[in-house]
Parts: sequence; structure tokens; C-alpha cells
Amino acid sequence: MLTQDQNETLTRVGRGTPMGEYFRRFWIPFLLSWELEPDGEPERVRLLGEDLVAFRDTHGSVGLIAENCPHRGASLFYGRNENDGLACIYHGWKFDTAGACVDMPSEPDESNFKDKLKPTAYKCVERGGIVWTYMGPKDQDPPELPGLEWLDLPASQIVAAKRVQKTNWLQALEGEIDQSHLSFTHSRLKEGDGPGVSGRLVNLIRQQDKHPRFEVVDTDYGVCIGAGRNAPDGQKYWRVSQFLAPSHIMTGPYGENPMRNWRMWVPMDDTNVMCIGLYFHPSQPFSGERREFLETRGGVWTISPDAQKPRDTSLPFGRWYSRLDLDNNFGMDRQVQRTEIYSGLTEFFAQDAAPQAGMGLIYDRRKEHLGTSDLGIIGMRRWLLRATQELAKTGKRPELAVHPEWYAVRSDATIIPAQERWFPATEERRKATPGVNPDAP
Repeated sequence: MLTQDQNETLTRVGRGTPMGEYFRRFWIPFLLSWELEPDGEPERVRLLGEDLVAFRDTHGSVGLIAENCPHRGASLFYGRNENDGLACIYHGWKFDTAGACVDMPSEPDESNFKDKLKPTAYKCVERGGIVWTYMGPKDQDPPELPGLEWLDLPASQIVAAKRVQKTNWLQALEGEIDQSHLSFTHSRLKEGDGPGVSGRLVNLIRQQDKHPRFEVVDTDYGVCIGAGRNAPDGQKYWRVSQFLAPSHIMTGPYGENPMRNWRMWVPMDDTNVMCIGLYFHPSQPFSGERREFLETRGGVWTISPDAQKPRDTSLPFGRWYSRLDLDNNFGMDRQVQRTEIYSGLTEFFAQDAAPQAGMGLIYDRRKEHLGTSDLGIIGMRRWLLRATQELAKTGKRPELAVHPEWYAVRSDATIIPAQERWFPATEERRKATPGVNPDAP
């Protein structure tokens, strides 16, 4: 159970808050590269409580600047993106990707007023088909990007997407860390139903052992979480998740030579979160059929076409809101609940989003009653509380931010003899080697 102060520390992300300042010490992914075109339409962005606008200039560079023009506050979303800058439609003030005012046609030629402006702008870089920004202190050079193994893979080996959820960021992240819900929230009523032989076996294990035993290991980068379930023939199935600060998550894969996953839950503000993530294969491209499945029905964060909201909203990241939300109970179908799916929710993402959104925008964790199956969540919270306290005390950049190589890890899933310890048994399998899969034949 968290105290009120601890709950506030972990959930609030505005400027000046412990968690908000912690997030600002790391690179934050926020757009897929294809969302911005040279001289194309700007994108409304909301990160850590700030309203911003992203655009790609004539030569392909990405800018991220305050949405409100520093003149009189008009929205730069309506701006003219052309000739290497974004011009406000109110009076023509124009800004480049670094935030510098490069034209002020409403002022006389001899005026140097434009040189005195310093609007909010954040540095952006692109890697792995994703746009990242650094919102940290201006007097510090940004650190290197985290050394995630998929960053330099070809596009043929990556399927990426996003979604927005109307909850606090921590509620969503905790859902990823919680492995015990898989026996319920995502289960089908037909025992053993699942993709492929390995999928059916894992599903059978989850149905027969619904109370996994959790073990948590603190690491330099966050928390490594093992969830063990009894398996046939005196063995144990371990699914190993990786939490990497500030809010990266990797959950266990399936089968031999598996595809991998990565997600990051990015706080838009205290009550809205954007999930950006991807499936990737370290050593081979996805087939066309597999790619189509992953882009529509296959992901925790992807939204199938019949659930996709048309882009008719002015909200930041507007194209990534689903039609399914609390207003329509995420498409709950009681007949499906009785006969097919434990939750009654046919959309995979909704099976997570509905219980998390049903907690309210920010749940009061003083009302919780946590059990042994919540050890992963408890470990993650303790790690973040220590990290934010250290930043508040010293003001020093987190050690993790200056060690990108610490992010070169993998999640895992394996069946081993029951007496064998999962952490040493999976040590080599949890090491990421960009472009190389140790399980490949």
C-alpha cells in the first residue's frame, strides 16, 4: 500500500514534480516517423503536461515546439509549414525546428525583436522509425539514446504502432507488469486455445496454474520479474518481464526463434497516457501475412479497423484514440463472456484498458490490498521511488541515462526443471545482441 505522498510522487508528471523531472532526464519516444512529412501537416503533441506541436521541415528535420505562438498565443498547429519553418497564421511569425524565430513580417525590417525570442523547443532525433525528444535541462547535453536492440534493425523486421488511454500512466504500466491477470483477463473459455503448439501449451499451463509465483530482482536498469507456473513432467514455466526506467516494458515471447516486443508508456499528463511500441524480429523480416495480422489484430497496443476512431478530433495524438472506451464499456458483450472469452471483451487492447480505466483516472492506491502476485508491481514502484528521491536529493542525471548499454536486454519465457533457478538459467537468453538471435538455428 502506498502512502498519499508516494502515490502523488509516482503518478504526477508535470514540470517540477519528482516523476516529471525524472522522465525529463531520458529520451522520450512520441511519434512514428511516417506521421510527419516534409512541409506536411503539423501534429499536436502532449507530453508531461505540455502542449506542443511537431513538424518536419523542408529538408526532413523534426521540430517540437510549444503549441502557443509566443506572440499572442495562437495555436501553431494551424501554421504554414513551408520553406524550412512553421509560420503562425495570425501574424506570420515563423519558427525553425530549433525554435528560433526566423521571420517576423509584422515587425519593421530594422527590428531585431525576433532575435530576442526564446520559445520552448525540444531536441528531436529519429531512430528505428520513431521520433524521440529530450525535454531535460537546457544546460545539459542530452544523453545517448537507450541501447535497445531494435533501434538499427531494418523496417522489414519491425511493426510499430501506438494507442492512447484515458488513465494515469502508472495504471497502464502496472498492467503490463502484472502476469497473473493473463489467466483471467485474456483467457478464452476453451481450454488450450491459442496460437500454435507452444501457444496452446502455455495457455494450458496458465489455466491449470492460475497463481504464478513471483520473484523480483533489482537491476541497474530497473526490475527483472519472473512469474513461475507449474508445468507438466515436474517442470516450471517461467515468463520473464523486464521493466526499464522510466517506463519501458518487455514481456516474455513465445516459441522458438520468437519475435520480440518493446513498449513504453509515455505520460501525456496525469490522466492520459500514450503507449508506443513494436514487435520486432532480431534476425528475419516479417512475412506479409504476419505483418498484416500484427498491424490489425495482433497487439496489445494496436487497434483493429472496426475499433479505430476516424481522425475527427483535435486532441493530441488524435488518430490513436479508439471508438471503444468507457462511454460504451469498451464493447463489452455478455454473450461472449458466457461462451467464448472470460472478460467478454473481443478487442485485445480493451481487455487491458477496460479494467485499468474502470479504476478511475488516478486510482487511490491507499485502498489497495496487494498479494504475493503483486510483487512485480511492488518492486517497480520501490525502484522508481528510490530513483526519484535520488534525483531530488542530488540533482545528478540518473546513472541509467548515461549507460545506454544497460538497455540491451531481453525478456524471456522458458520451461525448466522445477528445482532450477530462473534468473541464472535465463542469464544468457536475456542478453540482447542487435541483429542476432541466440535462439535462431
